[in-house]
Amino acid sequence: MRRNHRFVIGHLGLILVVFAICPAHSFAQNGLKTGNYLFFVDTSTAVTIKCYLRSDLAPYAGNIISETRLIAGLYHNWFGPWQFSELVIVDTALVKEGTFSAQHLVIIRQKPVPFTRLFERSLASEIARLWFDSERTQEPFLVDGLAAYAVTRYLEAVYGEDNLLDLPAQIPFISGVSDFYLHQVYYYAAAVNNLAGVLDEFSEKSVDRFAFDWVYKSQAVLIMKTLEKELGREVIDAGIRHYRQANQNIAAFLACLSAAAGPEKEVIINRLFRQDGRNDLRINRVFRQGENVIINLSARSALNLPIEVKTVFAGNSFRVDTVNLGKKAQVIFATNKRVKQVILDPEHKVLEPDRWNNIYPCQVRVKPIFALPDFQAYQIFYGPWFWYDNYRGFQPGVWFQGRRFIDAGPVRGEHNWTLLHNYASKKSDWHTGISYQTPLLFYPTRLRLYIGADNSFRDRGIKTYLTSEIGNPFRLPKNEIQFGYRLYELIDTTGRDSRAWNKARTAEIRARFFRNQKYDFLWFRHELIFAQGLKPLLSEYNYSKISLGEDVTFSLCKLFSFSLRLFAGAIKGLVPRQERFYLSGGLSYTNTEPVSWAYEGMASGQEHWHYDGDANCRGYYGLYRSGRFAYGINIHLIPPANLRFPLSALQPFFDLGNVADSLSQPEFRKPVLDAGIRLKLGPLYADFPIWKSAPEPGEKHFAFRWSLGFKLTELHQ
Repeated sequence: MRRNHRFVIGHLGLILVVFAICPAHSFAQNGLKTGNYLFFVDTSTAVTIKCYLRSDLAPYAGNIISETRLIAGLYHNWFGPWQFSELVIVDTALVKEGTFSAQHLVIIRQKPVPFTRLFERSLASEIARLWFDSERTQEPFLVDGLAAYAVTRYLEAVYGEDNLLDLPAQIPFISGVSDFYLHQVYYYAAAVNNLAGVLDEFSEKSVDRFAFDWVYKSQAVLIMKTLEKELGREVIDAGIRHYRQANQNIAAFLACLSAAAGPEKEVIINRLFRQDGRNDLRINRVFRQGENVIINLSARSALNLPIEVKTVFAGNSFRVDTVNLGKKAQVIFATNKRVKQVILDPEHKVLEPDRWNNIYPCQVRVKPIFALPDFQAYQIFYGPWFWYDNYRGFQPGVWFQGRRFIDAGPVRGEHNWTLLHNYASKKSDWHTGISYQTPLLFYPTRLRLYIGADNSFRDRGIKTYLTSEIGNPFRLPKNEIQFGYRLYELIDTTGRDSRAWNKARTAEIRARFFRNQKYDFLWFRHELIFAQGLKPLLSEYNYSKISLGEDVTFSLCKLFSFSLRLFAGAIKGLVPRQERFYLSGGLSYTNTEPVSWAYEGMASGQEHWHYDGDANCRGYYGLYRSGRFAYGINIHLIPPANLRFPLSALQPFFDLGNVADSLSQPEFRKPVLDAGIRLKLGPLYADFPIWKSAPEPGEKHFAFRWSLGFKLTELHQ
């Protein structure tokens, strides 16, 4: 996003003072230490390159200088000369977020990521901004959009189409990882959330930083690549070089492109550029009528552009027709050949998120294991399944998965399903599991349907629910409402601890309300869950269950942070053991924390695998203390972000709480306590409770325990 130069220089005063007071002749020696920085210089070209790097980045100095020289050289050849005689690159932690540039100064707060070119991508982006930034323009497309296009051109020119991974050989499963593919994903996420728009009407104040960085830069890249196909790169470069002499506004930019391409291209340049990105072209029907093939086409909004329709016949011969597509159009031609495929807009000139209906018949691609999400074909994956444990024995099997793109958070996919079928050798029986989800509504409210079913010798069940997310699509959902039905029957308790599980069938209606509130120094998360077990819905139990969880994370100037979790729950009526509240955490995974691959100890939580939940007093793992009433308080001290590993991963914790079958029980009013250390690495953690207030017979207060955990919501922190 474009920053005011005065703001940038004001925040970098310390660096600029260092530049001013250091003797000029001292810069001739590479590796010279200046304060906390090492200085490197390259004078092999007309533009002098100077680098000020922290010591941990000093080993990359040679690569940074050579990459900068290459980037600047290509930009010079494509877009014309740069007006400064030197380029100063500073890596600093003084800038709070992102990467910034001002005049001939490039500031990058980023470390190289192994096996990727993300650092080089950021470097190319900030250098590109220097070619297009000017006090004469305030329009984001002319600075950030053209810079993003320049980066895409650079990476393609140097590394080819698969240009974001730096690996010795291309890995088949992730083939196609490129800067252009990322822009396609970002634009798709924007368009399906109704954030795309006409670039010359866009104001960077109208969306947040994520929408600007991830969406409108990407939309600009896709439009520039479309213009590149229509006009050719030589015309694009000539237009940009001409424009940079005026450097005024988008109208001047389009006029320069038209002058370079010729007046006959002016109309199509303007129409392609001023797409709002929300259209949807569609092949409605392909059929024969006598000797004629008739292709019915439509568009969500009138396009008024000449669009190509490619018809492929048996034997791979083809014909291309051009139609002026308003909201509807037809292609009619006579042939006795069999139509194999019809493709609408094969050159991808029109900016639209949904291209699955641009091809007839719909494409299906089958791949082993995994592949990047496809924008034009429905994908089906397959792979082997294998597991072993003492209860089931060897478990060979196979899994299948189908998806139209992916469906998660702000990204809309459709008809995502998974099928698992495996055999348990010790039980001589099969297990089958299937799940399906798809969005029903997506804008402005993301409403999704989920259905899952399992059947095996041990248990069986079905669950279906609706989840609605309300809030900014590029952030954590501020509000989430979930309503559904769950049926679960435990048939065989072998391998499960009898203190926590018994044979039972429960069926319940369940509602969950979740809300996020985030401020500068406070983050609140509220969760209210209500479940009603009903015999008329195939349950063996009637009960009402309610729980409330409050999570508060407090930060003080990023020097000191702690999180506080409060929990309270109550059950009316009788429930099976597995539905009660437990002192030491949840028994099984949830939809929010989907972990199901821990088999050490008994086949449930609280042995060596931990699921956050209930009172969560972690010093009491494996005891299975439960009740119909529960409360808990959990406190984590979070180390400062500037500490290095392993200190940055250590979180001391303190728990207190209790469970009971009645509020009048004396022990319920007397909480148990424990304390320990959490080792946290992203969403993974290991808890080591060291002390507890109520040791078991034969134990001491300092009774060492351990457990592993996985918290998916930590990915958003």
